[in-house]
Amino acid sequence: MKSILLVFLLLFLEMAPGTVLTEKDMKVTSYNKKNQGSKAPKKVFIKSFNAYFEVYEEASAKTSSSKSERANRTTFTSGTMTKMGVQIQGVDVPDFQKMIDEAYQSFVSQITSQGFEIMSPDEAAKFEYFQDWTKVKGGASSDEQAQGFVMVTPTGYDYLVKSITKSGKQKMGGGLVDPTPKISKEMDNVFIADVTFVFPFVNLDADASAFTNSTSVKADINYRIDPNFDASENNRNLASFGAAIIPTRVQFISGLDIGGSPLFHAKAEPKKAVSFEGVFKDKKLRETTAAQSDMFSKTGYTQLVMTSGDQVTVASHFAECDHDAYVSAASGAMKDLIDTGVANFVELSKD
Repeated sequence: MKSILLVFLLLFLEMAPGTVLTEKDMKVTSYNKKNQGSKAPKKVFIKSFNAYFEVYEEASAKTSSSKSERANRTTFTSGTMTKMGVQIQGVDVPDFQKMIDEAYQSFVSQITSQGFEIMSPDEAAKFEYFQDWTKVKGGASSDEQAQGFVMVTPTGYDYLVKSITKSGKQKMGGGLVDPTPKISKEMDNVFIADVTFVFPFVNLDADASAFTNSTSVKADINYRIDPNFDASENNRNLASFGAAIIPTRVQFISGLDIGGSPLFHAKAEPKKAVSFEGVFKDKKLRETTAAQSDMFSKTGYTQLVMTSGDQVTVASHFAECDHDAYVSAASGAMKDLIDTGVANFVELSKD
């Protein structure tokens, strides 16, 4: 049950000037079985803290060439291919780094001001689950976690990863069932925090039509914070990085209940994707390629026919954004989720 303080916070977010996410935009989970919140040690292990910013996306469509035989002519129709790559312009990695640094500082400050201790990765590595994991120093960006996205981690934040591939992709372990409750129990029921934010900016739709002998790719510019972004390769030509779904959340878990669920679960997340208006100059982009057809009269002898081959169009587009509006939307959304998530956690842990 939500505390009075949390309700007031949500009402404040609804009315506060400059608020990006309101109560209507957020879903708050408050689960505390057997008074786990008050029984658990006042210690938090921040297992993950990062943000994903989409900077590039591409899509393509293709049709095959064809040959049509008639009584007195042969028609050759070329194949077509349309490819579009859209890159963000107006913000860069230093902007992403500054936003995640500020979000992390606020997160830690709010937790420690309530008497909670932050468990270091060195201390966590002493437990069996994290043995042989690798400690990574935060404050760096990576474009290997999900294709088209830059992942940033806070400066001064060290964290553990199960392994790192040769390309630099970090694997965090886990699987179909969230192991966090089990990890918490092994670590004497400490609160385990996972904080992630995902900010896509474009949707691409590729279409190939045999009827019109054409291909097209259209882009809808839609800068947003996404609750559960699907990064699977089959869905949007993005490479999976272990789990295909990247959730946006500020989450705290403690204890292990029957069936692998937690005894304590406090989480703030977007109810649905929330779009930010007035940030990008263009809202739609489109490229189309039409097939070329050539007809040749038939003769009584073998004829060498020269064709133009596949018609290929490669479109490179830059989606220009308002720097200050982009930063304000993302940093504001992170602040709103952190404020709500931490307030929910603090109050629930007192029950």
